[in-house]
Amino acid sequence: MKWVFVAALCFALLVPFAFADDAKPTATIEVPVIDLPDMSNGRLRAPTMPESLDLSSAFHETAAVALQHAFGEHQRRGKWAVGVFDLITLSEVPLPFSDIWLHEEFHRAVLSSRGIGSRNDVYDLNVGADEISVSHVRDEDLIRLKRDHPADQVRLQEAGIEGELMLTRRLEKDHFFGHSNAWHLPLYWLVKIGTREYLASGATKDADVDTDNMNRKEGADVARRDFTGHDFNGWVYDLFRPDEPYTARGTHPSGVGINRYRKSTDLTPEERAFLHRQGRWSLINFLDPNLVDFDGADLRVAGRTLTVNANAAHFLTSFGYTIDANVFLRDDARHEMFITLHDYVNGERDFPGVEVEWLDHAVSVRGRQFTVTPRVGVWLQPANQRFRDTDASAGGLASLRVATPVRGRFGSFVELETKSAGWVAGNVHLDPAVAVRFGLTARLW
Repeated sequence: MKWVFVAALCFALLVPFAFADDAKPTATIEVPVIDLPDMSNGRLRAPTMPESLDLSSAFHETAAVALQHAFGEHQRRGKWAVGVFDLITLSEVPLPFSDIWLHEEFHRAVLSSRGIGSRNDVYDLNVGADEISVSHVRDEDLIRLKRDHPADQVRLQEAGIEGELMLTRRLEKDHFFGHSNAWHLPLYWLVKIGTREYLASGATKDADVDTDNMNRKEGADVARRDFTGHDFNGWVYDLFRPDEPYTARGTHPSGVGINRYRKSTDLTPEERAFLHRQGRWSLINFLDPNLVDFDGADLRVAGRTLTVNANAAHFLTSFGYTIDANVFLRDDARHEMFITLHDYVNGERDFPGVEVEWLDHAVSVRGRQFTVTPRVGVWLQPANQRFRDTDASAGGLASLRVATPVRGRFGSFVELETKSAGWVAGNVHLDPAVAVRFGLTARLW
C-alpha cells in the first residue's frame, strides 16, 4: 500500500533527528476489568470501546518499552526497533491488541451496542492480508440497524478510524502528562498517514477493483463477508441516505444475500465530492507538534512554569465531521489539564462544543491517598444526529475517575460516566448513557 511506503520514508527521515532521552523508558498501562452495562448487553460482550482502547494502548506501550530496554544504552537502535515493529504490525502482520485490531473492535463495539454479533478477523493472523474483515454479521441484523438506528449505521462505518485516532491521542496525553516516556513517533505517523490514505481512497477506481475482488473471493458465503467493505464509501452513502432501506442495495453479485459493499458508481456526484473533501480535511491531523517530538513550550505565569502544547484533529461522526483543537497544559505544581474545542459540522451548519479534563488531582481521604480526574463536556449537535438537521440539541457529558496510587508496580481505578444524547469520540452510545468502569494499573519497568 502506498501509505506504508510514505510512512517508512517519513520514519527513516525522522529517526536520525529524534530527540535524545537519557531516562530509561517506562510507562503506566491500564488493564480493564469491568465496563458496565456495555459488557452485559444480554450476554457477555467484550471488549467495549474503552476496554479495547486501554488494551491497544497497553500493547503498544509494552512493546515500545520492552524494545527500548532490549537495546540498553543504544537508544537510537531501540527507536529503530520500535519503528520496525509498528510498521510490521500496521501493515504486514496485524496482531491482536494492535492498532489494526483496535480499528476492527471499534466497529464491533457499535454492532454489539445494538445486540449484533460479529467476529474480528485479525485473529486469523493472515500475514500480508490486503483487508481485514469484521465478519459473521447477518444481513437481517444490518437491515434492522439501518431501519431502527440510522445514525448508528453511519457511526458504525467511521468507528474504526475513530479508534485509531483515539489511540494516538491517548499515547500523546500519556507522554505529555508523564505516564509514559516510551517512543511512539513512528506509530503517530503511520496512523495519521493511514487515515489520510484510506479516506482519500474512497470513491476511486482502485477501491472499486478491491470491492470487486472481495465480492468474488467471498462468493455466496455470507458469514465470510465484511460488514461494509470500504468503510468510507459505506459511511458517505448512509450519511446522505438515512431513510433508504438497507435492502435497496440490491442482491449480492453471487445471487445470495444483500450487496453490502458500496462502490464509486453507487455514489452521487455530491456524495463523491463530500467524501473527497473529507480526505483533504484529514490533513488537519498533521497539525500536531508531537509528530516532530515536540513536548511543549514553557511559559512563566504567576511565578510558576506552565508547559503548553496543542494540536488539531479531524474526526468523522454520525452526522458529518468535527474539527477539534486540543490543548495540553501542565505546571510545576502538578496541575494537569486537557481541553478540547469542537466545531461539529453537518451538511447544513456548524455546532460548537467544549470538553475539559483535570487530570490526576491528588486528594487525601482519612489518610488514604487518591487521584481524581473529573471531566465535563457541553455541546450543541444536530438534533437527530443527521446530516441534514438544521436544529441544534444541547447536550453534555460528566465523568469522575478515582485511582489509587501505583504502589510498587500496581494500582487500580474506578470511573463513573454519564452523558446525554450526542456523539462523543470513544463512547459508543449516541443515546443517553451511564457507565461504570473498573480496572488495574501497572507500571512497566
